[in-house]
Amino acid sequence: MRVIGHRGTPTCPLHPENTVAAVRAALEAGADGVEVDVQATADGVLVLSHDRDLGRVLGTGAGTGPVVARTPSVTLGALDLPNGTAVPTLTEVLDLAAASGAHVLTEVKPEAGGRDARRTAGLLAALLAGRRRRRPGADRVTTTSFDLVTAASLAGYGTVSGALIVPAHQDPERSALRARARGLTDVHLSPVHVRRDPGVVPRIRALGLLVGVGVLDDPAEAAGLADRDVHLVCTDDPAGMVRALAPAPVG
Repeated sequence: MRVIGHRGTPTCPLHPENTVAAVRAALEAGADGVEVDVQATADGVLVLSHDRDLGRVLGTGAGTGPVVARTPSVTLGALDLPNGTAVPTLTEVLDLAAASGAHVLTEVKPEAGGRDARRTAGLLAALLAGRRRRRPGADRVTTTSFDLVTAASLAGYGTVSGALIVPAHQDPERSALRARARGLTDVHLSPVHVRRDPGVVPRIRALGLLVGVGVLDDPAEAAGLADRDVHLVCTDDPAGMVRALAPAPVG
């Protein structure tokens, strides 16, 4: 079961989420990969940001920072984030991950879909297709979205897979059937789904889909998911999860 750092390693106070430093810290801690949030700038550059604007990451409060989709990439790149970090491009993160063969989950924002998400997804598809032509086999990417239309538009562009993220309030099996019908290969469930119905993972696996779970920080619960054929767990504490799930030394 792969361990994936959610937004890199957000529980580490030294590294703001969705930065190169956060991604590097997760990979150096032994995580198999990272999940990052992707948005397009005003001039069509893909950068990492979870929120619509950067106020929360800058420390000035949500809604007070530059709006990613309305700001040029050079302006965002010049911002000083905490601890000397900066807003990275997706290309930077993909190159870093490719150097070690790490897995990258690219989540298109906003979660609800819409015009900005469609624009970001189109740019992401073009970027991934171009990288595949120039460096075949270098990237290990799963494209993801909470929005089925957005996720389906990226089916086949991820070099590993394409996933629909299913929020806790939605029916996981119905969502899985819709995902499969739209050409997706994975569904990523909330921990709530598997706590409520332990049999949901094997039923979805029987549909021919892979199953990820996140966000989950309890190593004991994660170990139980591995026994149910979950193929990845996304966690806010990748370093702790890697340590907890490491096989016991022999002898």
